[in-house]
Amino acid sequence: MEGKFFRIKPYDDSLGLSIVVDLYNQMGKYLNPETTLQITEELAQVILGKNTALSRNFLIFENKQGEIIAFAGVAIIPYYKDAWLSIYGVLPKYIQSELPGDLIDAILNLGKELNASELLFQTLGQLSAPFEKKLESIGFSPVNYTWSMCLDDFDLFSHPGIPQDIAIRNLKEIDDYASFVTIINEAFAGSFKFKPLRKMKWKKMQEALKRNHIIEYCVAYEKNKIVGLCAIFLNPKQDQIGLIADLCVLPGNQHRKIGSALLASGIEGLRKKGCKTIKLSVDTENEKALGLYKKFGFYVKKNLTQKTYQII
Repeated sequence: MEGKFFRIKPYDDSLGLSIVVDLYNQMGKYLNPETTLQITEELAQVILGKNTALSRNFLIFENKQGEIIAFAGVAIIPYYKDAWLSIYGVLPKYIQSELPGDLIDAILNLGKELNASELLFQTLGQLSAPFEKKLESIGFSPVNYTWSMCLDDFDLFSHPGIPQDIAIRNLKEIDDYASFVTIINEAFAGSFKFKPLRKMKWKKMQEALKRNHIIEYCVAYEKNKIVGLCAIFLNPKQDQIGLIADLCVLPGNQHRKIGSALLASGIEGLRKKGCKTIKLSVDTENEKALGLYKKFGFYVKKNLTQKTYQII
């Protein structure tokens, strides 16, 4: 298949995964210049699975000079239950061209060829407008929104203290992956398309992320039992920007201000490492989490809203 200035062909294993990873990271940096997470080949392989048939599930877009300018594919990955996810990357200079529309058409065809029961497509922020215009022109509307929130005014922050009978410990290494995964799965059950994590898959993802990020864990214990956790991320190349992720508390231990204590510990941990800005993501339907983050001074960056569309 050919467009005015490009051609599409199946992914060739001889290209290597690096071209897919590089395109994804370039697009991610363009859409969100302050992004702290970088995808590596190792992490991509963990997420996609070593047995992913890239030559069947992915397509490569080349310009007329034979340069690779985009890729598009579909895959079953962790986090999303009963759904395939569109995976794509476009060189920033082509995002305002006709390419996003043709890329979406190609992904739809791939999904149908693979008999995907549900296929999701995600966009990020206002610079994703060409993708969103295409999706909405063919009748799709977002089915879920995730806000990016930011904290850069620490005057509003004060540590709320630690609840009675709770101990907060900061760990550089996880000593009980099974308990961590259990808490995440129970706390996020019922979230949009959430798929319970498997211990070994999550462990491999954490190990891959640690290759080029500093990751620490704030963990809440009650009588030596883990009841909550919060992860903090720092990219050494962007040491003034920190990220908070996986803030969760076992359902039976919620409403005890454990989440507040964990969030405060995460903020303090990143501040001590020199971060001037702290970011996190939250589902817009999660009113309790939104209220907690706003209480600590986080505000919504609506220009970085992630939208999820169900296209099959």
